[in-house]
Amino acid sequence: MRIQLRWCGSVCLAFAVALVAQAPATVEERIAAVQANLLEYATLAGEAAAGMHLDRRMVDLHVPAVSIAVIRDGRLDWARAYGATAIGGSPVTTETLFSAESMSKPVTALAVLKLVEERKIDLDIDVNRYLKWWKIPENDFTAQKEVTIRELLNHTSGIGTHNGELYDPAKRLPTLIETLDGEAPARTAPVCVETMPGSKFQYSNNGYLVLQLLIEDVTGESFPEFVRKTVLDPVGMTRSSYDVPLSDALSRLSATSYLGSRSIPPRKYYNPNFAAGGLWSTPTDLARLLIELQREYAGTSHKVLHQTTARMMMEPGPEFRPGSYQGLGISLNGRRGNMYMEHGGSGVFQDEMVAYLHGDGLVIMTSGSNGAAIADEVLRSTSKVYGWPDYKQVQRSAIPLAPEERGKYVGTFGFIKIASSADGLTGEIPIGSCPQRIYRDTPDHFFILSGPTELIFGQGDNGQMMSVEFVTPMAHTFLKRGK
Repeated sequence: MRIQLRWCGSVCLAFAVALVAQAPATVEERIAAVQANLLEYATLAGEAAAGMHLDRRMVDLHVPAVSIAVIRDGRLDWARAYGATAIGGSPVTTETLFSAESMSKPVTALAVLKLVEERKIDLDIDVNRYLKWWKIPENDFTAQKEVTIRELLNHTSGIGTHNGELYDPAKRLPTLIETLDGEAPARTAPVCVETMPGSKFQYSNNGYLVLQLLIEDVTGESFPEFVRKTVLDPVGMTRSSYDVPLSDALSRLSATSYLGSRSIPPRKYYNPNFAAGGLWSTPTDLARLLIELQREYAGTSHKVLHQTTARMMMEPGPEFRPGSYQGLGISLNGRRGNMYMEHGGSGVFQDEMVAYLHGDGLVIMTSGSNGAAIADEVLRSTSKVYGWPDYKQVQRSAIPLAPEERGKYVGTFGFIKIASSADGLTGEIPIGSCPQRIYRDTPDHFFILSGPTELIFGQGDNGQMMSVEFVTPMAHTFLKRGK
């Protein structure tokens, strides 16, 4: 899952593309329309929505590589790669590997559900019964409710999370048990239950780390080997692997990631939580996975799961934001009767995959930390070109902000920096990112065009804004003005 924060909203040279109600007739026309009509999350009321070109956005946002695969009517429609594997490097191709980040989780979920089909595990039994070398630590929460495999899959286990840590393979790497226990050389906290199991949705990378151990303990095989045998090979994902750190040979076939101006070579990109974020893949391979899931849902294929299990995987579970429901390893969104499955990946690489249960879909992978904006903009462009009912650009209304009012908002609030500009206010969200215009729609309430992000300012006795509530679909953060 990728939290929907879109940082760089820099203005670029753009042009609109006229589109008809139905998708263009030829593949090349569809490709041209998608790449020339990238759209921000919102546009101002009364202004025409201007499409931005992918090539220009990659330059503006400093994203060296983008790779895309589009599904149409349950089949791969096209795949195209843009940019270079590294700045000054060779051209990226549709076979170039990217880190899938959290898009690894649906693949892990399929492997777990394969064990369910084989009657080797039960979704609703205490997972500790299956674990041999490590157990979820007991505390006041587990004394009242045990953690089940289903809860690990749908992020309701109560286990806390952490952002993935990258480790240098030239140094000693943490073992799986060291990572679970939070012992050196691991740099993350111990895995433990922090809220009542089953009580609420709480996205958890650590829950998938437990599933990684579950697979190894139940099967006696390494996690990468079992997933390759049960998921990757049957689906035909020949360019995909959990075998990390990447070998020198695979590193040469992979994209270098960029955290701002800092580059991280593929060989150095190592996350020990394979199940949550260790997959390296291509959009074409992940499109094959989505197509197989569509077919398994329909009952026309069972390369990994049979229809009953596939439908259980995609049964909408807890609602984690309006209209979005967590399944087992994948989220379900959209209108009843026309739902789509979705999962994002967010680390240094920024990725997204979407597919309607019956019909179209998209996978996009990017090699830069600003690639999340591109991923969302390509999604909206694809939606418009292919006539999807979702991912529509929204209209927002703004009210003027007089120059003499701007000063009270200017300052640093936690990870946000607000500054005055010639035409209003800008925000660096987070600090150090490209400044983007923020607009006011009611007193002290602002928004941006690049994503569903709101800023609600709080005023102090001196007339200065002393705090801001930073609101997104996945988070609500209170930030105080810095000194």
